[in-house]
Amino acid sequence: DHELRWCDVFLAIGTSGNVYPAAGFVQVAGRKAHTVEFNLNRSEVSSKFQDRIIGPASQTVPDWVDRFLENGNIPNV
Repeated sequence: DHELRWCDVFLAIGTSGNVYPAAGFVQVAGRKAHTVEFNLNRSEVSSKFQDRIIGPASQTVPDWVDRFLENGNIPNV
């Protein structure tokens, strides 16, 4: 979890939020990083994320990444 403690942005894509240790990653990363959940529905850990984007990852992730690369900062949700 060393990398999680030092990241600036943490994206979780398609998680139920039920399986550990992965379900706890947002808590570790969220101490420093901006956290974004991409999912078809809210997960068990949705409330721990700063931003939640609901929809198919095949559409929502590329759109978010494109905006991130264009602006150089985290896109508004």
